[in-house]
Amino acid sequence: MNRSAPKELAEHLLVSFPSSEQPLLSLFMDVLAPAHGGPWPPLLLFHGWHQDLTSQRERARFFARRGFCALNLNLRGRCGTVGQPDANGWEIRDPVDAVAAARRFFPRLCAANLPPRAFGASGGGGNVYALTGKCPDFLSAAVAWCGVSDYAQWHEWNEKGNYRDEMDKWIAPNPREAAEAYRSRSGAAVAPNRLCPLSVLHGVADDSVPVAQARAYAEAAKGVARGVPPLEYHELPGVGHDIPEDPHLGHAAEYLLKQRKPVTLPQRGHWVVAGFLKTHYFEVRWDHVGLIGSLDMDLRRKKFHLLCPNSAAAQVRIAGMVSEPELTEPVARNARILSVREERGWTVLDLQCYGEPLALRWKA
Repeated sequence: MNRSAPKELAEHLLVSFPSSEQPLLSLFMDVLAPAHGGPWPPLLLFHGWHQDLTSQRERARFFARRGFCALNLNLRGRCGTVGQPDANGWEIRDPVDAVAAARRFFPRLCAANLPPRAFGASGGGGNVYALTGKCPDFLSAAVAWCGVSDYAQWHEWNEKGNYRDEMDKWIAPNPREAAEAYRSRSGAAVAPNRLCPLSVLHGVADDSVPVAQARAYAEAAKGVARGVPPLEYHELPGVGHDIPEDPHLGHAAEYLLKQRKPVTLPQRGHWVVAGFLKTHYFEVRWDHVGLIGSLDMDLRRKKFHLLCPNSAAAQVRIAGMVSEPELTEPVARNARILSVREERGWTVLDLQCYGEPLALRWKA
């Protein structure tokens, strides 16, 4: 089959799938892919602020015709669905569940052996920024157009109040009084965690999400680890919030198709944990999604060092079976392991910290 030719599409609209983080919560997406010749690489599509998945369907068809299994996401609570929107909080875990569901429900359309990619614009671009930092080994590449990277900065800028309304509900009414909550939602805060190639495009004349948002992300991204592909960054002079799809959407599809290699999680490193950090090998979460902390990890030596000054507790999930988990000296006065259990192939450790550092080690 000529994979570059226009393709007849298989379309499955408003597909329901469960949330692993909230099992009783039903999430929704469209699944669109070429009807023949698959399975195809999954591509996550994030809709914009004040929008839902219906706004992205034509764009999803565009990507599907170019050889993707397009997963057109409906973020929780949008389009009359259940769930609480939280602006890059727990909703950033939902794309991981979407890919797992598409591979399970549509194995002839959604490839299990090809890594996901992601595309988002505006609010969706902000989701892409956050996803690359909160789930750093999940994607092989991503594209963010006119994305929000710093919600506190955006809140202060938006004197009209047409975007503040939902930030006030989903995060907190005043970023000056809830600086950590706003920072934990912001892609710029987790930019140093990025491992995958990322292309950023922003119009200089954007009057909805100012170009300062892209520049803030680019500045924060200078902190990525050695060996991570440099940020592909472009500003479009004279262009506003609506980036012309011709030719830029075609360029985005070509960029994403080329990035076929899964990223490799380093065995050692320092990570920003903004609410949570999820990888193929482990996951760390604080007791609230609006908190910021850090993880220094050494997987070879099976050691974690965690710190979140404002979290009373933490949860660590490690892939597979582990034995003899313990806190190492010096153990803070209020630090302890509360419970250890097995859960669907993961070892889950519930930890008490009350803002004090935790040094954890275990055996395989």
